[in-house]
This record gives sequence, structure tokens and C-alpha cells, in this order.
Amino acid sequence: MKRFFIFLLLTVCVTAGNAWCQDKLALNNGVKWKVDKVTGANVAALQAIVKEAAGTGNLMHYKKAGGALQKGIAKMIRECRVKGADHQALHHWLEPLIEQLSLLNQAEEARSAEKAYITITIRLKLFDQYFTV
Repeated sequence: MKRFFIFLLLTVCVTAGNAWCQDKLALNNGVKWKVDKVTGANVAALQAIVKEAAGTGNLMHYKKAGGALQKGIAKMIRECRVKGADHQALHHWLEPLIEQLSLLNQAEEARSAEKAYITITIRLKLFDQYFTV
């Protein structure tokens, strides 16, 4: 399963050809960045949204998930109280996610929506590797 996700991530990086694959997200000297409980809960809500539409292959479901993700990200930004370097690291994680969400919301066919959706799912999974509450 781990090999599959690495393969998928590399495939997305090669086909996307954007800064997402070369972003600035890194651990804090080998330690996870800290976020407040509210931000952690909001990210968990985003992760739950992507699980609902996973593998549907249906443009309408992807669009619905995109709308819910958009609202969830707006809520997370509004409620975030993270400061300093931890906040900057959170931006490094969040900005590529927002870019992919924009592509999902602009998608006119299921295939392009699914591609953005997969990238969003991978990005949301990265949160737990780089951040802790």
C-alpha cells in the first residue's frame, strides 16, 4: 500500500509539473510542527470530506466535495490561531492544497476532477506527517 501511494505521488508530480512537488514543506529539524486543536480538528474534517467522495468517478460528487472542502478551508483559515514558524509551515502545506482545490472546482469532466481530487487527498494525508496538535 505504501509503495502504491509513493507511486501515485510520483505520478502526480511528473504529470502536474508544478511547484506542488517541490514545495517548501519540511519538518522542523526532524520534529513535527505544532498546530492548535481547532486547526487540527478542521483538518480532520477536511480529511473526512475526501473519504466520502473517494473513488466515485462522478463529476457531481467531486464538485460537491470541492464545495465542502472550500467551506472547510475557509473555516480553518478563519479559526486558525497558529503563530510564527509553525504558521508559515502550515501555509507551505495549505497553498498547494488550495491550488488543487481551484482545479477541482474548475473541472468540467470527471477525469480532470479526479486527478485534482487525488492530489488533494495526498496533500491532506501529508498533514499528519508534518504537523501535530
